[in-house]
Amino acid sequence: MSTAQRAAPSDLLGERAPEPESAVQAAPLSLTQRSSLLMAPHNPSREFMSWVYQLNGKLDVDALVRAVDDVVEAHDVLRVRFEPGPGDGVETSTQFVTPFRSGVTRVVRLDDRPKLEALAAAVVAVEAEYRDLSPWDEPRLQATLYVVAPKTHVLSIFVAEALCDGESGTLVAAELSRAYALHAGKTPPDLPLPAHGSYLRWVLENPVPEPLQRRAVDHWRALRDEPVAAGTWPMTLPERSRPRTRFFNVPAGQWQRLVDVTPGMEAMPFVVVLSWLEMSLARVASAERFVVTTAVSNRSRPGAKGLIGNFVGPVRMVAQVACTEPLEEVSPRVLRALREALAASVVPVPLAEARLQAPEPFVPPDPTVSFFMFDERQGPDFVGVRQRRFRVHTGRDVLRVNCTPDESGGRNFFVISGSAPGDLMDALVAELQGHLGVAR
Repeated sequence: MSTAQRAAPSDLLGERAPEPESAVQAAPLSLTQRSSLLMAPHNPSREFMSWVYQLNGKLDVDALVRAVDDVVEAHDVLRVRFEPGPGDGVETSTQFVTPFRSGVTRVVRLDDRPKLEALAAAVVAVEAEYRDLSPWDEPRLQATLYVVAPKTHVLSIFVAEALCDGESGTLVAAELSRAYALHAGKTPPDLPLPAHGSYLRWVLENPVPEPLQRRAVDHWRALRDEPVAAGTWPMTLPERSRPRTRFFNVPAGQWQRLVDVTPGMEAMPFVVVLSWLEMSLARVASAERFVVTTAVSNRSRPGAKGLIGNFVGPVRMVAQVACTEPLEEVSPRVLRALREALAASVVPVPLAEARLQAPEPFVPPDPTVSFFMFDERQGPDFVGVRQRRFRVHTGRDVLRVNCTPDESGGRNFFVISGSAPGDLMDALVAELQGHLGVAR
């Protein structure tokens, strides 16, 4: 099908036609976008969402290429680029929508060699592409499909988190799945579809007060630029080329017991687990001072529900804990630090406003327990095609703790580090499991 013949995204993805591209051409950066761009040079991910899958089965390549085009054409924010302000200042930078051009997906043929060799070459190419990403150079959604064998492909999709946060990524994957099924003549999966409003219009209609913007950016910069104390874990540990990962599960009953004790501490499960993590680090790694980063998301405003864009703000705070301190002393201090960070950090506007207006004690929302979210379900669902996900590694992770709910109501924990030796990881996980009351 030629570009002129290609069906409009509204025909394929529902009756909700997108706003005309000319409706909004440019907008200032949102508060969360500014935070993402400030974090990018210092974050192992360089603030990019990534989907990398090995697709096994009969894939309709043409349908996939068209589906990616449909999604990118339908959502202005997936075609946004950034224009730095005077002196390359993030505060005065602008985002603008670039015109849609078909052929977003690059198709690379590697099927002229043995299958295992081609698969290895695809993985190397994906990681090389990932290492060069920069949200300033190219934040827009980009996709590459590597043809490994007639029924084996590798798909990589990257987009800057300043354009598409984790929850938005789930919506992108759902819409891509539906578009693929319709182009391939298959029954579309029953997945939620995003709203087709303009994220740039939402930014313009929901401005953040200038004093709050300035305070938030200054707060983040102070934490970013603060010198690291000598001996702070894990700066003295050897670098590794691949991160180590440890996994354990907290059963539903044990998790409920944790939830039940938090009101008496004027805390919430997130704060208690974060406190235990800090205490575990102090005990097994002699770390008593370090920077903690977590992500907070809030889509309470009606216009933000189902909208693709960036609604996640990082909360960064300096943790100080002695290895002998009890939870009853650490947890209230963690909660106070979190309150301060929410009041002066880069957080979604409704949450920031709630913090500034609410009387003490203020307890931020806790949708699950989130240090960094890790959700395998964010990947696209191509009907009839099996998937195997690749994690794109940088080897630069200091420590990440990812927590997700399981089907029974418990919690899955992934502890990941690109610099800690295995025996230290084992000791940290064992200590944390002990605090959570989980059998080892």
